[in-house]
Amino acid sequence: MSQPDAHRFKSNAGECRQMAHDAETEDAREAWLRLAVEWDKLAEHARHRRGIFDRYE
Repeated sequence: MSQPDAHRFKSNAGECRQMAHDAETEDAREAWLRLAVEWDKLAEHARHRRGIFDRYE
């Protein structure tokens, strides 16, 4: 994974949060927020992996 991946994952998390804001039901809102959290985790993982590889370049 790369820095562009991390940015894309963060963007996806933001889109999920917007969908949560616009959701018509509490269940839908909670589902979108759970997805946002997972995208945030992926973004953090991508940033962390990139940092590991940067040490060896």
